Amino acid sequence: MNIRKTALLILVTLFGSYSVSAQMLERKRAVQDGPVEDIFLAGSIAGLSTVTALPQKNMNSMVMHNFGLVSGGIEDFYGLDGGAAVRLGIDYGVTDKLDIGIGRTGIEDVVDLRAKYVILEQLKSDKVPVQIAIKGDLGISTQKERRFDYTFTERLNYFTSVMVARKFNDKLSLQVAPMVSHFNTVVKEQNNGKLYNTIVGLGIAGRYKLNNRNALAFEYLPVLGNRNPNTKDHVAVSFEIDTGGHVFQLFFMSGRWFTEQHLLARTDTNILDLDFRFGFNINRFFGLGK
Repeated sequence: MNIRKTALLILVTLFGSYSVSAQMLERKRAVQDGPVEDIFLAGSIAGLSTVTALPQKNMNSMVMHNFGLVSGGIEDFYGLDGGAAVRLGIDYGVTDKLDIGIGRTGIEDVVDLRAKYVILEQLKSDKVPVQIAIKGDLGISTQKERRFDYTFTERLNYFTSVMVARKFNDKLSLQVAPMVSHFNTVVKEQNNGKLYNTIVGLGIAGRYKLNNRNALAFEYLPVLGNRNPNTKDHVAVSFEIDTGGHVFQLFFMSGRWFTEQHLLARTDTNILDLDFRFGFNINRFFGLGK
């Protein structure tokens, strides 16, 4: 009888010790690490690209659209009756860090090819505090007049940027992006002032999450150094709606283009003078495989 009691006591002691140890291990378990998600809702805001890349074998089809200037007043129905600018595009995630895309803008029939690569991902543990991505864009004007009057090389334009972003908490994300645009040919539309083939700028962007479905975002592209005459710094403010498979972006923007090289070099309206336009982007995300 004493032997049975002794054995039972030993089992109870061992089981109790294991339970206590398991609880202690549970309390000391390492924080789950991994890339920070949803730094930005989509790969761009209005025209400025973000560090967000598409997952592998996922596609985003985009309709990017804006109207005329709000300063046109009621006679122009605050820009809605004005000429629209439209870019249609498709991006594809080659890997979780690399996506490529093609688009066409109705203004000057510009076709652009672009690629984005995430060099560094922000981690939840904060061991890597920022996300860094690089982007390159090659544009070509296919406008009828330019096809006949310019060589292929003369119709090309280029853009590159390095994007550095951080998601500070569940609500706030910020991004800065040094950038360079270059046009092989610049067309002088003014009688005075020098036009520059190469323009350097800085892209500044932010996002503030309002709830699980909505966010506010902005983009600002100040030119650093030489700028073309009569041009202004592009600004946009956006309201974003995430429905799951779609991201809708409703915004006011001062620039007319949706490609950064053109926003840097050719924005000629000042948002402080109410020279901005209403626009929207429709992003449709879907997977193409397992």
